[in-house]
Amino acid sequence: MFKTFAWVDLFSRLHNQSFIKRYESHISGPPLDMVILSISILFLWLIREDFIAYSASHLGYILAILPKYHYELPWLAENHSEQVALYTCLSFSLITFTVAKTLLFSLYIISSQLGREIIVTDLKSFVKHAAAYLLTFLSFAFLIPLPAYGNGASTTVLGNAYFLTFFNIVLLKMLSGGITATVLLAKRIKRPNRRDQVEVTSND
Repeated sequence: MFKTFAWVDLFSRLHNQSFIKRYESHISGPPLDMVILSISILFLWLIREDFIAYSASHLGYILAILPKYHYELPWLAENHSEQVALYTCLSFSLITFTVAKTLLFSLYIISSQLGREIIVTDLKSFVKHAAAYLLTFLSFAFLIPLPAYGNGASTTVLGNAYFLTFFNIVLLKMLSGGITATVLLAKRIKRPNRRDQVEVTSND
Protein backbone atom coordinates (compact mmCIF):
# COMPACT_ATOMS: atom_id res chain seq x y z
CA MET A 1 0.00 0.00 0.00
CA PHE A 2 2.97 2.34 0.43
CA LYS A 3 3.69 2.49 -3.29
CA THR A 4 1.05 5.21 -3.20
CA PHE A 5 0.96 7.58 -0.26
CA ALA A 6 -1.56 10.38 0.27
CA TRP A 7 -2.76 9.72 -3.30
CA VAL A 8 0.71 10.26 -4.79
CA ASP A 9 2.34 7.51 -6.88
CA LEU A 10 5.79 7.11 -5.34
CA PHE A 11 7.03 4.92 -8.20
CA SER A 12 6.18 7.43 -10.94
CA ARG A 13 8.91 7.28 -13.63
CA LEU A 14 11.16 5.31 -11.31
CA HIS A 15 13.51 3.02 -13.26
CA ASN A 16 15.81 1.77 -10.52
CA GLN A 17 14.65 -1.86 -10.42
CA SER A 18 17.06 -2.80 -7.65
CA PHE A 19 15.61 -0.11 -5.42
CA ILE A 20 12.03 -1.06 -6.32
CA LYS A 21 12.62 -4.68 -5.30
CA ARG A 22 14.19 -3.69 -1.98
CA TYR A 23 11.44 -1.17 -1.26
CA GLU A 24 8.68 -3.66 -2.05
CA SER A 25 10.40 -6.23 0.15
CA HIS A 26 10.55 -3.68 2.97
CA ILE A 27 6.93 -2.55 2.86
CA SER A 28 4.99 -5.49 1.40
CA GLY A 29 3.54 -8.53 3.07
CA PRO A 30 3.00 -9.40 6.73
CA PRO A 31 5.55 -8.24 9.33
CA LEU A 32 7.23 -11.64 9.60
CA ASP A 33 10.43 -10.19 11.07
CA MET A 34 8.49 -8.62 13.94
CA VAL A 35 6.53 -11.83 14.50
CA ILE A 36 9.73 -13.89 14.59
CA LEU A 37 11.25 -11.43 17.07
CA SER A 38 8.16 -11.68 19.29
CA ILE A 39 8.13 -15.50 19.17
CA SER A 40 11.83 -15.57 20.06
CA ILE A 41 11.23 -13.41 23.13
CA LEU A 42 8.23 -15.53 24.09
CA PHE A 43 10.35 -18.69 23.80
CA LEU A 44 13.08 -17.07 25.92
CA TRP A 45 10.44 -16.16 28.50
CA LEU A 46 9.34 -19.79 28.67
CA ILE A 47 12.84 -21.15 29.30
CA ARG A 48 14.47 -18.20 31.11
CA GLU A 49 11.71 -16.31 32.86
CA ASP A 50 14.22 -14.94 35.38
CA PHE A 51 16.23 -13.27 32.61
CA ILE A 52 13.11 -11.67 31.11
CA ALA A 53 12.01 -10.48 34.56
CA TYR A 54 15.45 -8.96 35.23
CA SER A 55 15.50 -7.17 31.87
CA ALA A 56 11.94 -5.92 32.29
CA SER A 57 12.75 -4.38 35.68
CA HIS A 58 15.05 -1.93 33.88
CA LEU A 59 13.22 -1.54 30.57
CA GLY A 60 9.94 -0.74 32.31
CA TYR A 61 11.29 2.62 33.50
CA ILE A 62 12.14 3.57 29.93
CA LEU A 63 8.78 2.50 28.49
CA ALA A 64 6.87 4.32 31.25
CA ILE A 65 8.10 7.60 29.77
CA LEU A 66 5.67 7.02 26.91
CA PRO A 67 2.04 7.83 27.89
CA LYS A 68 0.75 4.61 26.30
CA TYR A 69 2.93 2.37 28.47
CA HIS A 70 2.62 4.62 31.51
CA TYR A 71 -1.00 3.43 31.58
CA GLU A 72 -0.70 -0.06 30.07
CA LEU A 73 2.01 -1.49 32.34
CA PRO A 74 0.17 -0.75 35.65
CA TRP A 75 -3.07 -1.91 34.02
CA LEU A 76 -1.46 -5.17 32.96
CA ALA A 77 0.07 -5.63 36.43
CA GLU A 78 -3.40 -5.43 37.92
CA ASN A 79 -5.12 -7.73 35.44
CA HIS A 80 -2.35 -10.04 34.16
CA SER A 81 0.54 -9.69 36.58
CA GLU A 82 2.36 -12.73 35.23
CA GLN A 83 2.61 -11.12 31.77
CA VAL A 84 4.06 -7.71 32.70
CA ALA A 85 7.71 -8.73 32.23
CA LEU A 86 6.93 -10.45 28.93
CA TYR A 87 4.97 -7.49 27.57
CA THR A 88 7.66 -5.05 28.68
CA CYS A 89 10.41 -6.92 26.83
CA LEU A 90 8.20 -7.49 23.79
CA SER A 91 7.24 -3.82 23.55
CA PHE A 92 10.74 -2.48 24.05
CA SER A 93 12.22 -4.92 21.53
CA LEU A 94 9.57 -4.19 18.89
CA ILE A 95 9.96 -0.42 19.26
CA THR A 96 13.75 -0.61 19.12
CA PHE A 97 13.66 -2.95 16.12
CA THR A 98 11.16 -0.76 14.25
CA VAL A 99 13.10 2.45 14.91
CA ALA A 100 16.37 0.88 13.77
CA LYS A 101 14.83 -0.71 10.68
CA THR A 102 13.02 2.48 9.66
CA LEU A 103 16.09 4.64 10.21
CA LEU A 104 18.40 2.34 8.24
CA PHE A 105 15.98 2.03 5.32
CA SER A 106 15.39 5.78 5.31
CA LEU A 107 19.15 6.29 5.05
CA TYR A 108 19.18 3.79 2.20
CA ILE A 109 16.48 5.79 0.38
CA ILE A 110 18.38 9.03 0.91
CA SER A 111 21.61 7.55 -0.45
CA SER A 112 19.98 5.86 -3.48
CA GLN A 113 20.11 7.31 -6.97
CA LEU A 114 16.49 8.28 -7.62
CA GLY A 115 15.24 10.86 -10.08
CA ARG A 116 13.23 13.83 -8.85
CA GLU A 117 10.28 13.01 -11.09
CA ILE A 118 7.28 13.56 -8.81
CA ILE A 119 5.33 16.79 -8.92
CA VAL A 120 2.65 17.50 -6.32
CA THR A 121 0.58 20.43 -7.51
CA ASP A 122 -1.10 20.96 -4.12
CA LEU A 123 1.69 20.40 -1.64
CA LYS A 124 -0.33 21.80 1.25
CA SER A 125 -3.08 19.20 0.72
CA PHE A 126 -0.53 16.40 0.53
CA VAL A 127 1.19 17.52 3.73
CA LYS A 128 -2.17 17.55 5.54
CA HIS A 129 -3.03 13.99 4.46
CA ALA A 130 0.45 12.64 5.18
CA ALA A 131 0.59 14.36 8.57
CA ALA A 132 -2.86 13.03 9.50
CA TYR A 133 -1.74 9.48 8.66
CA LEU A 134 1.55 9.70 10.54
CA LEU A 135 0.06 11.40 13.60
CA THR A 136 -2.72 8.80 13.82
CA PHE A 137 -0.36 5.83 13.97
CA LEU A 138 2.20 7.72 16.03
CA SER A 139 -0.49 8.42 18.62
CA PHE A 140 -1.73 4.83 18.79
CA ALA A 141 1.82 3.44 18.87
CA PHE A 142 3.18 5.68 21.63
CA LEU A 143 0.47 7.83 23.22
CA ILE A 144 -2.93 6.13 23.34
CA PRO A 145 -3.24 2.97 25.50
CA LEU A 146 -4.99 -0.04 23.94
CA PRO A 147 -6.57 -2.09 26.77
CA ALA A 148 -10.29 -2.61 26.38
CA TYR A 149 -12.31 -0.98 29.11
CA GLY A 150 -15.18 -2.45 31.09
CA ASN A 151 -15.86 -6.00 32.28
CA GLY A 152 -14.01 -7.64 29.40
CA ALA A 153 -10.76 -5.87 30.21
CA SER A 154 -9.65 -8.38 32.82
CA THR A 155 -10.37 -11.55 30.85
CA THR A 156 -7.54 -13.81 29.74
CA VAL A 157 -8.26 -13.18 26.05
CA LEU A 158 -9.20 -9.53 25.68
CA GLY A 159 -6.48 -7.15 26.71
CA ASN A 160 -3.69 -9.54 27.65
CA ALA A 161 -0.04 -9.18 26.59
CA TYR A 162 -0.57 -11.21 23.41
CA PHE A 163 -3.58 -9.18 22.35
CA LEU A 164 -1.73 -5.90 22.99
CA THR A 165 1.42 -7.08 21.23
CA PHE A 166 -0.53 -8.07 18.12
CA PHE A 167 -1.91 -4.56 17.77
CA ASN A 168 1.46 -3.01 18.55
CA ILE A 169 3.00 -4.96 15.67
CA VAL A 170 0.31 -3.73 13.28
CA LEU A 171 0.61 -0.11 14.46
CA LEU A 172 4.40 -0.06 14.30
CA LYS A 173 4.35 -1.66 10.85
CA MET A 174 1.95 0.99 9.54
CA LEU A 175 3.90 3.83 11.15
CA SER A 176 7.18 2.57 9.72
CA GLY A 177 5.63 2.26 6.25
CA GLY A 178 4.26 5.80 6.44
CA ILE A 179 7.62 7.24 7.47
CA THR A 180 9.41 5.31 4.73
CA ALA A 181 6.93 6.52 2.11
CA THR A 182 7.32 10.12 3.29
CA VAL A 183 11.11 9.90 3.04
CA LEU A 184 10.84 8.43 -0.46
CA LEU A 185 8.53 11.21 -1.63
CA ALA A 186 10.77 13.87 -0.08
CA LYS A 187 13.66 12.33 -2.03
CA ARG A 188 11.79 12.34 -5.35
CA ILE A 189 9.63 15.47 -5.21
CA LYS A 190 10.47 18.54 -7.28
CA ARG A 191 8.98 21.95 -7.85
CA PRO A 192 6.28 22.14 -10.55
CA ASN A 193 7.67 25.35 -12.04
CA ARG A 194 10.97 23.84 -13.14
CA ARG A 195 11.73 23.89 -16.88
CA ASP A 196 12.06 20.10 -17.04
CA GLN A 197 8.58 19.63 -15.51
CA VAL A 198 7.05 16.23 -16.14
CA GLU A 199 3.62 14.74 -15.56
CA VAL A 200 1.47 15.84 -12.66
CA THR A 201 0.91 13.02 -10.18
CA SER A 202 -1.60 14.62 -7.88
CA ASN A 203 -4.44 17.07 -8.27
CA ASP A 204 -5.54 17.08 -4.62
